[in-house]
Amino acid sequence: MRSCPIVMLVALVCCAILPAQVAPQQQPTPNAFDAQTASHLLLDLSEALQGHSQKQFLALFDLDKMKEGTLFRQQINSFFAQTESIRVHLNLSETSVDGDKASIAVDAEMEAQPSNGGAPSRRKDQLNFAVAKAGTRWKFVDLQPRSFFSLP
Repeated sequence: MRSCPIVMLVALVCCAILPAQVAPQQQPTPNAFDAQTASHLLLDLSEALQGHSQKQFLALFDLDKMKEGTLFRQQINSFFAQTESIRVHLNLSETSVDGDKASIAVDAEMEAQPSNGGAPSRRKDQLNFAVAKAGTRWKFVDLQPRSFFSLP
């Protein structure tokens, strides 16, 4: 009966060692960019515009990585200050991925009501967004044409 505790001890040691020897399973790439991710970003952009939330809108952009990000921030500040309400329709037309960067082409229509009570400004254009990973999230790092978000 003395061998029983020894056998149990050996069995416990083996159980503790074996899991460490098993190769770790490969996990799928977390937060890979796809059409669903693009749609989610566009929905967030649309909600920010229609909710007239400048802070929420700008949070979708990585202004530090964006060429002339400070100028874009000023443009958006001015755009939101000059508009009372915004209605927008964004239709995802194309996505492409190149490693940790992606691009999105969007057919966009927008109606912005100026805060001065003038006639609404209507725009229709194709927007091209560059997207890059920022921490655990994807953010816009460029937008063309930027003039889409300005009143005449």
